[in-house]
Amino acid sequence: WADCRDYGHGTGHGVGAGLNVHEGPQGISKRMGGGLNTEYVKEGMILSNEPGFYENGRFGIRIENLLVVCKVENERQEQNNNSVDFFRFEPLTLIPIQTDLINMDLMTPNELDWLDEYHATVWNKISPLLQDDTDRLGLQWLKDACKPIHRH
Repeated sequence: WADCRDYGHGTGHGVGAGLNVHEGPQGISKRMGGGLNTEYVKEGMILSNEPGFYENGRFGIRIENLLVVCKVENERQEQNNNSVDFFRFEPLTLIPIQTDLINMDLMTPNELDWLDEYHATVWNKISPLLQDDTDRLGLQWLKDACKPIHRH
């Protein structure tokens, strides 16, 4: 986005209504029609989040997660008599992002903070499910995968 590069595919699409690959009616894409992007994003909708980058003929990388649309409860809306709804995304797919594949020198402090916050969410929600003695290896893997990013 900051470098004005277009990765040639949508950022996300609807999920869950008919178990198809790219479902509408909502999407995050410049592509219109075909059942995508025919509806505004609403509370409770599930979308994929698929940012990526591709160098034609060289390489490509994409991260995919699922998100649920949640209404923002904000006291400023009431103070400003704002009747417009604001929304945020909350992750549904809670899998650590492989940091060994990230060139940390290219990351901004805000991006590193986001990654640390995401991994903290993954740890807080998933680690309680791995408390049985048979889950020790999985718990250790999760702990290592969710550790905060080392900063210079």
